[in-house]
Amino acid sequence: MRIHHFYPRTNNIGDHFVQRGIEAMVRRIRPDATFELFDVNSRGSDEVEYGLTRRAVERANREADAIIVGGSNLYEGSYRWRWGVHLETEALEKLRVPLLLLGIGSGSDFGAPLHRASRQAMKEIKLLNDHARLSGARDLITLDWLHGLGITKAKLTGDPAAFIFDELPHKNRVGHFLIAMPPQRFWSGLHQFWNVRTHGRAMFKALVSLVRALLEEGEDVVVACNDPLDLPRTKSLFDGILADVVCPKTPEDYFELLSTSRAVVSGRLHTAAVALSLAVPFVLLNVDQRTEGFIKTYQLESRGLEPSVDQIETALREQTAKLMRGESPSAWEKSIEMRNEMCRRTMNLLKDALPEGTLTVDPDAGHVRS
Repeated sequence: MRIHHFYPRTNNIGDHFVQRGIEAMVRRIRPDATFELFDVNSRGSDEVEYGLTRRAVERANREADAIIVGGSNLYEGSYRWRWGVHLETEALEKLRVPLLLLGIGSGSDFGAPLHRASRQAMKEIKLLNDHARLSGARDLITLDWLHGLGITKAKLTGDPAAFIFDELPHKNRVGHFLIAMPPQRFWSGLHQFWNVRTHGRAMFKALVSLVRALLEEGEDVVVACNDPLDLPRTKSLFDGILADVVCPKTPEDYFELLSTSRAVVSGRLHTAAVALSLAVPFVLLNVDQRTEGFIKTYQLESRGLEPSVDQIETALREQTAKLMRGESPSAWEKSIEMRNEMCRRTMNLLKDALPEGTLTVDPDAGHVRS
């Protein structure tokens, strides 16, 4: 089975976590599946050819058994684009292979309400979902949002990054304490200017204070960035405190970093999602509607921390202390059970949506035969 997977191939490694999750899910059903990866929009490595264009659809009709569009908050737009999928709407009428939507979510700026889509974006989102054999929503907030648009076929399928592994909790974990830093836009971004410069910067300073305290207590601490763009700011914040800040180049390098962690404090959604798949205890900074959706979906309220709370530094230290003591094991085990149940439900939906037969390419005739 050959899959054409369109996703945001950015420098943010979290986007690639989602791709790995989708690939792992498909291969549990079809171990022979191969993936060809394409940019879903202009933010990726290919700034010329990207998105679901007529050419991309014709290529898929010739060469693929299915198209998957999946990754991060593609339903969110900005002043530079209507939403995260570059779509030539007329091309969908030519599509002859199944279309599956997985791991797509809505989003927002730092501490802001859900993004409001433009009229044209809503039209395109509805059209894409109409043509999809499977319309999977990343979280409960996204599911409600899609239903509000009249897309009632949408199903809750969870974050694919949470399904990469299926580890069970281990008592008395050992290893380093991992701090996954928030993106630098939460320090200096222009959107939500006042929130960013008050609550955002207070959050960064609380993380620096936490690392200093953990080091003083003799803990082994690793600070990581998910995007190279975040490195300069993060290195300046920890100058004189840590010898280095890491920015893993591949998802597999990051998975190794996570799997050998005692616990994680994450300012990144998909780092927390992979930690959940590895059953590594974590605290997630609830910075936007994406993290809010993840927390609600997996009932992780005891693992979330609002950056807007008073005395963020004290609150973060208290949450971290609970992690280190291994408190609330029953709540953590419930979240793992929910992860497993959602994975089972999503795998059943995916199994029904994937084509049963495999298409083969006739290079001489230039068309697809079954």
